[in-house]
Amino acid sequence: MGEPKQIKDRIERDRQKLRRLAENHGMQDNKVLEQSMVLDELINEYYRFQYKKHMMQRQPIA
Repeated sequence: MGEPKQIKDRIERDRQKLRRLAENHGMQDNKVLEQSMVLDELINEYYRFQYKKHMMQRQPIA
């Protein structure tokens, strides 16, 4: 998707959207579930990016 900053910004926007949907429709609404899954995938993408970055910076042991 993009750089970590862009992903973090999108996570925050989608988190706010999820909160609004939950307030307006209740936690059991399909819209809330769908938005929650979108947010989960963005968070996973961010952590995958961070993991790859970490692995590339590792130094050999020997």
